[in-house]
Amino acid sequence: MDIGNQLRQVREAHHFLQKDIADKSGLDKSYVSKLERGVADPTFSTLSKIAGAYQLSVSRLLSYGDEEHFSMDIDAAIDALKTLKYNMVKIEINIKPL
Repeated sequence: MDIGNQLRQVREAHHFLQKDIADKSGLDKSYVSKLERGVADPTFSTLSKIAGAYQLSVSRLLSYGDEEHFSMDIDAAIDALKTLKYNMVKIEINIKPL
């Protein structure tokens, strides 16, 4: 499942509107819409804000529902690592060939 569909699935499971998530995460509603449609790619910081709106970890946000694996492009992964480095968070990354 792609990130946009995952974000929509979690939002719908919580019975929230896009406006609710925008308000709770401090993001613009149109940006939330773009994320769900796959028009925009979220940074780790954005995922953290959205996860916080649900009181979930980013890991749980991305594995919510049927527990599919999530993958991101290398630029998004590097952005996530930079954010984690500054927050002194222990992480584990598994890289597997496609």
